[in-house]
Amino acid sequence: MTITLNLTAEAEAGLLAQAQAAGLSLDEFLTRQLEVLTRAAFPSLAHAPAGTEQWEGELDEWLDSFPQHPVLSDEALKRENWYPDRW
Repeated sequence: MTITLNLTAEAEAGLLAQAQAAGLSLDEFLTRQLEVLTRAAFPSLAHAPAGTEQWEGELDEWLDSFPQHPVLSDEALKRENWYPDRW
């Protein structure tokens, strides 16, 4: 994703100095800082995996926690079986 920020010259210089002190490019530094802010703002996401495999596993587990209902047969879906007095 690309985001455009309108920073003051002082803010830009300060961020660039911090990035250089950390040995990172400004882009890498800002990306890491935004990740830190996101984890702080949304603690439930702190354990979220970088990939989707664990997330999908947790989603499947959550979906499986709901009661399972039997699938209706084709016969049960026929209109004449819904309204037997009308046929």
